[in-house]
Amino acid sequence: MAKFKTKLSKWGNSVGLNLPKPLRDTFDLKEGDEIELEDKEDYIILRKKE
Repeated sequence: MAKFKTKLSKWGNSVGLNLPKPLRDTFDLKEGDEIELEDKEDYIILRKKE
């Protein structure tokens, strides 16, 4: 399991998360893919929506 650091960035009226390329490649994530978010106590789960 790899660890990455990233920062939240302002995108218009929203805040976005930039995912590092190695992480996108591992999970075959591309621009326009839908991601599901789930909160679990003190962490967030991100899942590619199938």
